[in-house]
Amino acid sequence: MQYDTRGVGRTYGSTKTTPEEGAKSMRVYISGKIGEEVLSQETLEKFKMAEEAMHAMGYEVFNPTRSGLGKKAEVLAERLSTECGRKVEWYDAIMLLDLEELAKCDAICLLDDWKESDGASTEALYAYATKKHFIFHGK
Repeated sequence: MQYDTRGVGRTYGSTKTTPEEGAKSMRVYISGKIGEEVLSQETLEKFKMAEEAMHAMGYEVFNPTRSGLGKKAEVLAERLSTECGRKVEWYDAIMLLDLEELAKCDAICLLDDWKESDGASTEALYAYATKKHFIFHGK
């Protein structure tokens, strides 16, 4: 695996990519193509590999495939549907919850297939707009 921690065109904040001894660990959000409500073994494995690699580099990690936010998204979609008087889809709600988690992170780790996913592309744009560090995880 290769890791590119230079950023997307520019680096924001500190250029350090690993936490200093005694410093608060950087929190990293893993982003890549999921595209399925029932997660395949392949999807779970690629996110798990990225999670393990980020842990090995000393980072705290948010892995959306292991977040357990699915049920919370169902409740949120229902509440938003009631509030706005139109059907709010589960996907809309899970994206909001994922972006909320990304907001709590210092960096985003983009998997090779992130450009194939509207959700991961949205996460990358949000990370860029909010000046997160970028880490590219792939072959």
